[in-house]
Amino acid sequence: MVAGQVSGSFTHALGAALYEESSYAPDGSLSSGTLADYLIPTMMEVPELRILHHESPSPFTPLGAKGVGEGNCMSTPVCIANAVADALGIEDVTLPITPAKLAAHIHGAEPAPKTPPVAQKASTAKAGERALTGSGKAVVDAPRQQIWNMLLDSATLMSVIPGAHNVEKVGDSKFHADVTLGIGPVKGRYKAKIKLSDMKEPDSITLSGGTEGALGSGHGTGFITLTEADGKTTVAYTYEAAVGGKIASIGGRLLDGAAKVVIGQFFEALASKASGRRASPLMSLIRRLLALLGVSR
Repeated sequence: MVAGQVSGSFTHALGAALYEESSYAPDGSLSSGTLADYLIPTMMEVPELRILHHESPSPFTPLGAKGVGEGNCMSTPVCIANAVADALGIEDVTLPITPAKLAAHIHGAEPAPKTPPVAQKASTAKAGERALTGSGKAVVDAPRQQIWNMLLDSATLMSVIPGAHNVEKVGDSKFHADVTLGIGPVKGRYKAKIKLSDMKEPDSITLSGGTEGALGSGHGTGFITLTEADGKTTVAYTYEAAVGGKIASIGGRLLDGAAKVVIGQFFEALASKASGRRASPLMSLIRRLLALLGVSR
């Protein structure tokens, strides 16, 4: 039992010294809400300990008992920090000692870029919201005009939007939708309002709108272009969105990955419907797993 407490407290201290760090996005939302972003040591990173016992009663407790875990929790991070500071010849270091924090001490200051950085567009996310941006493309085995017509048809959209219960066209350029979306246990039903603008048939279209649900809300804008070659259509898209509420508490990497998976499912279903074929359940599952792991095919 004592050996387990000593090893456990050392592992806890190792995490505090080298791994565990809360990070936040520029808009203030938590970016390390899952273990994909908040790193902790596993048994592969923890060295095997040689524990030397020296038993002595405590003069401060009636039975002479004393803890065995607290010492490691408090002293190990200090020992690691002192060792790193001594090795680099610096006065002190800030925990956790991540590679990014040590890079300047090891490699020197990062040189200025040869070309001025491109100014980043200000995020539309409000305080407490999580910003999402992305882009991509998909090749659909169908003519461009057919794809354009499908994007404007409510029945088609209901059949290809992941989790859609209903899609209703309420005007020439407006849709209302009822969808269920979620990540793991954080799942809910949302009401969405979508507006189409800048429509240049059959070349490009801009979508904007928002969602409201019990678990949060969101708003965003997307731009889609259609390019045809050899009877096939390349659908290129960019999007910028912001989500708030409970869904925004999910880790940044997981939320970004989930957004890409949902968008990928939409275009996969669109391509299948346009070509008149059904997507293989096995291949769909494999693609989703690869997308969650950040692997593209």
